[in-house]
Amino acid sequence: MNVLVYTGPDTSPPSLSYTLTSLRTLLTPNYAVQTLDAKVLPAQPWPASCALLVIPPFQSGGVAFSAAAVKDVQNYVRGGGKLLSLGNAVRAEPSKIPTALALSAQVAGVSIIDVSPTPASAPRPKLTLEDGDLGLAFSLTPATEGKADTPAIRLVDGTQLDGLQSAGGVGLPSLPEADLSAKGVEFLAQYVPTEESRVAAIKARIGRGTAAFWSIHLETPLVSDPAQDKARLQALRHTLEVLGLRLPSTSTARESDNGAVARPTPQILSSAPWRAGVVETIVRALEVPELAAAVPHELKDSNDTFLFYPQQEASRVFAEQREAAKKLGEDPVTWNPKHIVVYKDGTTAPQELTPKFSIETYYEELRKARGERGCPENYPDGAWGVGEALLYGEVVTSTQTMLDKNIRLLTSLPTPLLSLASAQLTGRGRGGNVWLSPPGCLQFSLLLRVPLSALPATKIVFVQYLFALAIAEACRTDGVLGEEAGSRVRIKWPNDLYAITPDGERKKIGGILVNTSFGAGKVELVVGASSAPHSRRLTLTSTSTPTFYRAGTNMAFTRSCVHAARLQGVA
Repeated sequence: MNVLVYTGPDTSPPSLSYTLTSLRTLLTPNYAVQTLDAKVLPAQPWPASCALLVIPPFQSGGVAFSAAAVKDVQNYVRGGGKLLSLGNAVRAEPSKIPTALALSAQVAGVSIIDVSPTPASAPRPKLTLEDGDLGLAFSLTPATEGKADTPAIRLVDGTQLDGLQSAGGVGLPSLPEADLSAKGVEFLAQYVPTEESRVAAIKARIGRGTAAFWSIHLETPLVSDPAQDKARLQALRHTLEVLGLRLPSTSTARESDNGAVARPTPQILSSAPWRAGVVETIVRALEVPELAAAVPHELKDSNDTFLFYPQQEASRVFAEQREAAKKLGEDPVTWNPKHIVVYKDGTTAPQELTPKFSIETYYEELRKARGERGCPENYPDGAWGVGEALLYGEVVTSTQTMLDKNIRLLTSLPTPLLSLASAQLTGRGRGGNVWLSPPGCLQFSLLLRVPLSALPATKIVFVQYLFALAIAEACRTDGVLGEEAGSRVRIKWPNDLYAITPDGERKKIGGILVNTSFGAGKVELVVGASSAPHSRRLTLTSTSTPTFYRAGTNMAFTRSCVHAARLQGVA
């Protein structure tokens, strides 16, 4: 499911950026946080995959939502959807018209705000949501220009939060709090001193749905006060939880005590210890010169820019990027360049650089699996087997995008090459869908290059079928789920996988994505596979809790990924 953040000419660009960063900090990897353009809002079927619609702070001026957009938002919330408004003044008034009449007015091209009169001194609302059944209408307006109050507020748990700008407060009818509660209104925060009964944030019931309105700029980071910024994020976390979202635990969420946020981490290029010379072949093919300690080699490709470093610079590069994560935030514009540390001669990175995946264990298990399956010990012309050349990153944008959207990598990299990650920021599904990648998932892309004489174009479609079959078969092995639990993993034709839980429920848990490129009598295939269970632990037996994300394909390299991840406590 997606968390959609409205963006249009009437939204504040800095506040929009802060909103996206704060939400991704708390919600990734459970939800994909994406923007929803004002032009798309009334034209696309976004409610079907929307877990939460977020309205960031408005700018003064501009126009209100179109009648069609108001209708879509109103129907979404009243039908059971969730809405969150940040940094906008809120006015709750007795409803003047029944809901049916309000919607009829919208269909006729008249906005609700034109039907429901507002005080002459009040700013014109940008959006009004009305619940005729409860008799309340909630109008959102931008902050008053020139007003920059930063009053203290008190949260429901008693925590005081200072330093955030107010957009003007929440205006409520002159009713006792008990009467407001009966109408589905719940206080989330109040201004200090509370004796004035000024409300800073509320949760409200609208039809079958729920909305939360913050008149405080809760999206804005308090960079000069880490303790208060942590309280800000906690207030936002609480709001998301009362709206019914399922947040990752604080240990797996992307917020951290040191202020770092998730960004692409440096990647490590290595080869199996018994295949010395493989990495040298790869960097020569990319025309990477002998690497010096002081200056990395830059490779500009069609989608990304890469900086290559020698292995002796690994500790410095990782340390610098950890510090950068604290300062640069989550803006994708800052995700380039990508950093790759090159480990030659079959050497591997120390465990402290890859705490979520043991590269050494991976290669040990790869050797065992290759032996069990009778894989060749040697290949002609210095070639290597699947999984023996590895590019690993703890956090990457997308293993698939990195290979198939960078033309130079796609056409120049020797194959086979495996790109593997512990987490993805912009994982891809079919048809442009976002693919969520919670911690513990198995996610990789395998680059292959095959002559069309060996794999005719008419046969390429079978690759995704074979990979899906391989995953389902691998789940039955003793080293993964075992025969009993693994037999519950099935294929949803043609490229999805699902699991049957003990109570008979079917849950989608994985998928295969194959991208192809043709040229010079060959086909380049980027085969992506990932598991993304609905919940972090998917129980497949009644006596134990094996999880799908332990499982991999029935190929040597994937089983090795599984064993390495399990031994590190990820799976």
